[in-house]
Amino acid sequence: MLRVDIEAAGYRAGETTLRKIKFGGGEGELILVGGASGSGKTTLLLTISGVLSSLLGGWADGSVLVRDEDTLKTNSVASRLIGLVLQDPEKQVLMPTPLDEVLFTLENLGFSDEEALARATELLKRFGLFNKRLDHVETLSGGEKRRLSLASAISHKPYLIMLDEPTASMDPWGIREVRKFTNDLIREGNIVLIVEHKIKYFLDLADKLVLLSSGEKIAEYSGSELTSRSLLEKLRDANIDVEPVHEVPREERDKKRGVGEVILTIEGLECWHNSGKPILKNVSFDVRKGEVLVLVGPNGSGKTTLLKTIAGFHKGYSGEIKLRESGKRVFYVSQTPDYMFLESTVEKELRLVSSRVGLPLEALIEKIPFYSEKKNSSPYRLSLGQRRWLSLVVAWAYKPNIILLDEPTAGLDIGFLNNLFSYIRSLSREGISFIISTHDPRVLLSLADRSLMIDGGRVREVEPYKVALMLESIAGVY
Repeated sequence: MLRVDIEAAGYRAGETTLRKIKFGGGEGELILVGGASGSGKTTLLLTISGVLSSLLGGWADGSVLVRDEDTLKTNSVASRLIGLVLQDPEKQVLMPTPLDEVLFTLENLGFSDEEALARATELLKRFGLFNKRLDHVETLSGGEKRRLSLASAISHKPYLIMLDEPTASMDPWGIREVRKFTNDLIREGNIVLIVEHKIKYFLDLADKLVLLSSGEKIAEYSGSELTSRSLLEKLRDANIDVEPVHEVPREERDKKRGVGEVILTIEGLECWHNSGKPILKNVSFDVRKGEVLVLVGPNGSGKTTLLKTIAGFHKGYSGEIKLRESGKRVFYVSQTPDYMFLESTVEKELRLVSSRVGLPLEALIEKIPFYSEKKNSSPYRLSLGQRRWLSLVVAWAYKPNIILLDEPTAGLDIGFLNNLFSYIRSLSREGISFIISTHDPRVLLSLADRSLMIDGGRVREVEPYKVALMLESIAGVY
C-alpha cells in the first residue's frame, strides 16, 4: 500500500516547490506521473524517498505511507522499502565497476558477501551487463549506466520502485526490457511509480495516471479512462507524448533543402578504448554545410565515442577526420548537461558565457524560455529538460560550424522538444551543421536529412522514417 499526502515541500526554507499532492496505490499497480518539464515530477520522487529532506537540505510537510510506515519520518524505512532510479544515472553510479556498484548497495543493507555476489550476478545478467561487470563505469554508454542504476535500485528487493524518466537515453532494446522489467515487478506484487514524458511506452501497463503542473496535482485518471481518445487529446495538450510514430503525420519538410558543400570528411575511422578491440571499424562519411545527420544504434555501439572522437576528446583512433576549411569549429554537447555549467545561478552562467563569447547578455536570455522564473536558481537544480536546454544555448553562443549533440531530447517534454526542433532547423538554415546521436524516433522524423545506423562497429545509411518505425517496433509500441 502507498499513500502520498504531501501538504508542501521545497528545497529551501521559504521556497515551496510542491503543494497539496495526494494519491495512492496498491500492490501490483503501476502509477504513472506526467507533466511538463519543471512541473515537480522529480521533486515528488525525491520527497517520497526521503532524499529531499535527508540529503538535499530540503523540507516536507505531510506523510508518505509505504506499508503503513512513514518514509518522511524515518530514513531507514525509505532505504529498506524503496528503490529509486534517478533520471540522470551519472548522479547515481558511484563505484568503479558495475559489479562493485550492485555489491555496494547490497553490502550497505546488510547482505552477506555470498548472498550479495549471487544477487549481483543475477541482476547484471538480467540487465545485459554481466560481460561488462569488471569494466570501468566510464566506458559504459548512457543507456548502460541507466540499466546499471536499475539493477542496483532493485537489488535489495524493495516494495516500492520509483523510476524517473527510465526511457531517457535508452535504446529501443533497453526500453523493451524496461517494459518487461516493469511488468515483472507488477506481477510480483510491487508498486511501481514511473515519471515519464513518453508515457506511450507504459500507458498500456498503467493502473493510474497522475498529472502535475507547477508543483500541484491537476488531474488523476484510472481504469478505462486511460485508453479513452479524449484523454489522449488532453495529454497532448499537456505536452505529454502519447502517440507512436506510425500515428503521427510525417512533417512536411523539404528533404532537399539546400545543404551546401562538404565541410567534414570522415574516412577509414577506427576507434577503441582498449587497443586490439575496436568499437568502430572503417567508418567513412561526409557532412555538408547546414545538414542534420542523425546517428542511431544500440547503447554501447559507439555513437558517443564517435562524437567525442570528432570533437577531439577521444584519442584512441586511427583514420582521417578532416575539416575542409581552416577555422572551422566543432562544439560537443554531452548527454550529461551538468558538465557544461560553472556558475551558481542561471544568470551568472549566462553572464560568464556572454563575457567569453562577446554576445550581449540579452541575446542569451531571449533563448531561455524559463529565464525570468529560474534566473536565480542553480543550473544543477533545474529539471533535466531545462538543464539540457541551457546547455544547447551555451553551445549556440560559441557559434560553431558543426554542433555534436549527444541524446539532446532526453528529459524534454513536447513543448520543449518542438522549440528545440525549431531552434535546430533555424540554425541549420543559417549553415550550421549537426551530428545528433539519438534513440528518439521524433528526431529522425522531424530533423534528419540523413541517418546512419551503427551496427557491429560499422556504419550504413538507412532512410530516417524506416529507422524511426524500426526503433518503436523493437520497443514494443509499433
